Amino acid sequence: MLKSKKLKWVAISSFVLGVAVGLYLATAGLPTANAQESSPVKALTSQDVYFPGTEDLAPDEMRVTACGTGMPNARPKQAAACWLVELGNGDKFIFDIGTGSAERLSALKIPYDYLDKVFLGHLHSDHFGDMDALWVGGVIGNRVNPMKVWGPAGHEPEYGT
Repeated sequence: MLKSKKLKWVAISSFVLGVAVGLYLATAGLPTANAQESSPVKALTSQDVYFPGTEDLAPDEMRVTACGTGMPNARPKQAAACWLVELGNGDKFIFDIGTGSAERLSALKIPYDYLDKVFLGHLHSDHFGDMDALWVGGVIGNRVNPMKVWGPAGHEPEYGT
């Protein structure tokens, strides 16, 4: 009895897989409504992609860029928490600077003088792990303005953040 149930399961699974592969092969290469957007070989038009430094902000606008949305452990393609908020008046704020996110900020090619306001959600590495890289980047990049950091106090309140 057990053997026949197993064979039946294998047969059904094979059939479903065969149908799925058949449907894929039958529709591969057919144009879709948005073929330009889904093409693996054609470049997307600039209206579909944001390139840093190519779009002005009006005085009443704001741009929020996710520089990291991952977990505490760094991953090759996902940095820990980091949000860059840019205002139309030129102000820029960093909310968290988790592990791996300084590389993403650096890739945006924003001069370090503008990356001088940092807000930390809490004192775990997934929220401040690249603070040292941001600070050193400013030293190497000739940051003139001092870096300002806001966040929770540590274990000893007199040190604050």
